[in-house]
Amino acid sequence: MSGRSGQDIVTPGTGGITAADTATALIYGLAGVLILTIQPLVFGPLVGAGILTESGLALLAASETALLALASAVLPGWLSKGHLRTKMACLAVLMVGANLLSVSVMATDLLLPVRALCGFAEGGILAGAATILLSAENPERMNALFLATSNCVTALIAFLVPTWLLVNYGLSASFYLMAAVGLVGLVAVLPLRFVPGPMEMPGRNWRIWPAATFAVLAGVVFQNAAVMAGWTFLESTARREGFDPGVLGLSASLGVLAQVAGAACVALFAFRLPAGRALILASLAISGSVFWLGNPGAPFSFIAANVVMGFFWLASLPMSIKIMREIERRREAIYLVAAAQMIGMSLGPLIASAFVSEGQVRPAYWVAFCLGLVAAGLFLIAKQSPDRIKTTHAKA
Repeated sequence: MSGRSGQDIVTPGTGGITAADTATALIYGLAGVLILTIQPLVFGPLVGAGILTESGLALLAASETALLALASAVLPGWLSKGHLRTKMACLAVLMVGANLLSVSVMATDLLLPVRALCGFAEGGILAGAATILLSAENPERMNALFLATSNCVTALIAFLVPTWLLVNYGLSASFYLMAAVGLVGLVAVLPLRFVPGPMEMPGRNWRIWPAATFAVLAGVVFQNAAVMAGWTFLESTARREGFDPGVLGLSASLGVLAQVAGAACVALFAFRLPAGRALILASLAISGSVFWLGNPGAPFSFIAANVVMGFFWLASLPMSIKIMREIERRREAIYLVAAAQMIGMSLGPLIASAFVSEGQVRPAYWVAFCLGLVAAGLFLIAKQSPDRIKTTHAKA
């Protein structure tokens, strides 16, 4: 801390962040979540090129997302113990290096461990952004702001990857693109001045949490598993239906823009809605729309299903944080909501992989449908929690 003006540093533990620190977290965090949007667009073409099988695609997606989830859960405590900017910069360098290495090992068995390493770096980047944003007085709105802004960028990328990048520069271009985004995150973190207060590892005091806390976390896991069980096979579904790259790109990009709209609605006004009811409705909508996505019949349906699913998906995570705050008042479990999301996103493709075969991915959407219904049931349990009702005076 020596050599810095006291006006440039946010006092540890106060929960305050400056506008500049918020901007840093928003830009930096994009490097951590980009793969979650473009994963089927990056790995799906490897199936078409004969490098991966359909089950291999699911395993690759699951392993990277699982390591992302692990890092996002375990690294906030390490990041808060000092030298935050240096640690965040190192994670960005690791992500850049893993993506560049992916180009060299793309057609080998080493791609799986390299992408797992990249997932760990991406999860650490997400943890770094969360360490800053969740220190705000209104973390659910900051989370919604992050989701909205990051998805504005990924919407454009999701359109350009299949329609321009892969067509003109080949399969390795996506990895170079992700490396470039990591480099932008590295530059963005250099002016960071935020100093977080000491933080225990999230989940250390889990024994004293209300039981409904675990229903929320499990609901987040199942809801995101439902989304990714179908989303992972987006490119394969478009290929099966005979849709051209323009339809695939439009469906992916408009789906991401719908995610922006969902998160923006929460950030602007929907955060006032009853969290329990909103999460149940969203889970049911996701369940139906992801099944629709796997059985489109026409390009318009393929696009519309992605839009509906995207809207309710990204609107759900901030509401999950809201209901978690209503149940677990110590603000410890909210740091695990993002990790639960990533765990679900890794489990979805893994579960679906047991039901798909080469050229046949439709069963994955039945899996997704069922997972969404389970999520709705878990959020219903959380909604009825006596701990939550006590703190909200039964308004939700």
